[in-house]
Amino acid sequence: MVVIGNPPYSVSSSNKGEWIQNLIKVYKKDLGERKINLDDDYIKFLRLSEHFIEKNESGIVAMITNNSFIDGITHRQMRKHLLETFEDIYILDLHGNSKKKEKAPDGGKDENVFDIQQGVAISIFVRREGKKKGLGTVHHAELFGRRENKFDALNKSDFATMKWNNLKYAEPYYFFVPKDFGENMEYEKGFKLDELFSIYSSGIESAKDDFIVKFLQ
Repeated sequence: MVVIGNPPYSVSSSNKGEWIQNLIKVYKKDLGERKINLDDDYIKFLRLSEHFIEKNESGIVAMITNNSFIDGITHRQMRKHLLETFEDIYILDLHGNSKKKEKAPDGGKDENVFDIQQGVAISIFVRREGKKKGLGTVHHAELFGRRENKFDALNKSDFATMKWNNLKYAEPYYFFVPKDFGENMEYEKGFKLDELFSIYSSGIESAKDDFIVKFLQ
């Protein structure tokens, strides 16, 4: 079975049917955050596709989507579940996130392949026939720069010639992007803020900062 698509991206999803809401619960399992941002339409489409691959016990999902799921903290259970379902996960990160003000490695402009602010990724998930053992392997590649250069690179490349790097992911986050864990043991020696403060709350959120906040120069 093969599922191919470019699903809609919508954090404020109107698709709130009971069936799909129950289906994505596995992506939310054991998350302690108040805001988890896992009801986006593109996430529901990925979960739906994964569901059919699980039923068939083999297949391929190929999607171009919002790339927030590849490194979002609250997407960690989603990534783990995908690793449990698929044997090989290929992530081609096209970047272009104007909200993060992303730049190319040389400091040049990094543009989105679409006329949107959120970064984009092409993802290919592969499940072969037979019983799956362990978590899958994540293969990563990325493109920075101007839109026309990305289009040109995509037109000249294919799955076989793309330079894929195997990622060393780790629990609990299972990031689908390269990470340097060299100082992780030192970091873990520290303490959590909620262990230091017995009473705490989230900060003030206006949801309209661009309107009510003015920075003077």
